[in-house]
Amino acid sequence: MNLLRFVILSLAAIVSLGVTAQEERIDTIIPKFLINGYFFREMPKLPDAEKTFSRLKDKEGNSLVAIGLNVDLPKSVIRQAIPREQVHNADQFLDGVNMMRTMQQLTQADVKADGTFYSPKAGEPFPLFSEKDMDGRVWTNDSVRGRVMVLNLWYSGCGPCRAEMPELSTWKEQLPNVMFFSATYHDAETAKRITDKHHFTWTHLVEAKDMMSWIGTEGFPFTVVVDKQGVVRYAVHGTSTEKRAELLAKIKEAEGE
Repeated sequence: MNLLRFVILSLAAIVSLGVTAQEERIDTIIPKFLINGYFFREMPKLPDAEKTFSRLKDKEGNSLVAIGLNVDLPKSVIRQAIPREQVHNADQFLDGVNMMRTMQQLTQADVKADGTFYSPKAGEPFPLFSEKDMDGRVWTNDSVRGRVMVLNLWYSGCGPCRAEMPELSTWKEQLPNVMFFSATYHDAETAKRITDKHHFTWTHLVEAKDMMSWIGTEGFPFTVVVDKQGVVRYAVHGTSTEKRAELLAKIKEAEGE
């Protein structure tokens, strides 16, 4: 009798778990849009305002379109939003929006009204810097004096940045006398998690927020080659097979002098 009761209770528990899982699947929604912090299944009617668009993905590969408006959403639109607790991986999407907002603030910090901004250019002395790496060591212009230096600016939301990391690491193996640095605004813990995952073996400067302003309106990654005299030899925004080949050629040329 006890055995029969145990079996019945076990079956009831399994059925209960199944219902709960089904309810979770029904209640968990992958929205199409994230607008000013609110999630929507479909595009609502939005007020006339300046808009920014970006696509965000969660760690499972689900994506949505994030839209930022420079005005508050009307209450009539907010009432159509999906409750945050019903959104699948809501925190990941909201973190993505916050990261995009942070990057926009950092990269646009020195962009002038006419769209111009400062960025290291070939033929100019590399600017004075003082940045710390993941281990807390501080690096300055004096640290690399008399050696070729390469600096690669990236952040975690840049897919092309992450994709090129393993290849960039092979440059360090080819040219052991060159000082290879990456720089990001992320803290040491975040940077280590990403660089370890992508086998990026350069010296990683972290919380390098001032350098992020060099991105301006051009986008990541940004890579700079500095010769032994401290002069910028080459600088390029973005990445491609052709751009990386040109970069490597410039590094070898500077190192051979």
